[in-house]
Amino acid sequence: MNKTDILSQLEGTTIEERILIIEAILQTVKHDMHVSSSPPLDPEHKPLRGQVIRYDDPYEPVAAEDWEVLA
Repeated sequence: MNKTDILSQLEGTTIEERILIIEAILQTVKHDMHVSSSPPLDPEHKPLRGQVIRYDDPYEPVAAEDWEVLA
């Protein structure tokens, strides 16, 4: 089913019916995203965790001179 087929089937439906259809689609998408999401990695699979020891100038702007090109 393509976009044209879907739109032709929606002709004659009320706004309320269309909202119900959209809500049902969103619920199935949300469910599919939840089911297909990968499980969280265990700590052994996070080799960089805890590796940062210090930040050099953490509040200094990064590439500030590049912004002048955009002005």
